Amino acid sequence: MCGRYVMSLSLVQLEALFGKLDRLNYPPSWNAAPTQSLPIIRLGRQADFRLTNVRWGLVPHWSKTGPDGSKPLINARSETAADKPSFRQALQRRRALIPADGFYEWSKDETGAKQPWYITRTDGQPLVMAGVWERWGEGADRVDSFAILTTAASEDIAHIHHRSPVFISEGRFADWLNPETDPQPFLKAPPEGALTLQKASVRVNAVRENDASLIEPESG
Repeated sequence: MCGRYVMSLSLVQLEALFGKLDRLNYPPSWNAAPTQSLPIIRLGRQADFRLTNVRWGLVPHWSKTGPDGSKPLINARSETAADKPSFRQALQRRRALIPADGFYEWSKDETGAKQPWYITRTDGQPLVMAGVWERWGEGADRVDSFAILTTAASEDIAHIHHRSPVFISEGRFADWLNPETDPQPFLKAPPEGALTLQKASVRVNAVRENDASLIEPESG
């Protein structure tokens, strides 16, 4: 499961990854959380990359209650997404790329206390997570929302948590977004050694906490 992540990448950094993008105002976040509006990449009408702010927590288009009356679907299991009514059409037609510096997972000690860990690429490069998005409602009530696809964790982080986001590698961004491309070959864990982790501040547990010191290494 991926329930929090860091997205402090500048527009310049995003354009180094994806090429020319829309001018978009978004604040850096060191504690991106469900229901927040966060920058993601979607396919435009001209098969271009569109950078837009979208709500984290997918709301199916057929939901009768909408975003205010249903539990946000923040993750989609890659093993079953193609069969689940909530994700089936989105996986085929509406895929997304979710850029991030890194993401958080939690472990528990013998007392049950939760320790957050900050997980990044070993080479220090940005992460690009695979996602799907949906559109609920019309007109002023319209809400676009997304979920992050997950898979079994690699050995790098499996001792902390058994699930991991699916990552899309450089050179495959357009392929992932293309609805004519089979998504299944992408839905796998990253290779061993690709991820590294360090203890993060326990302040991450409170959504209101949001500053760069959350990801500074902690001793112990």
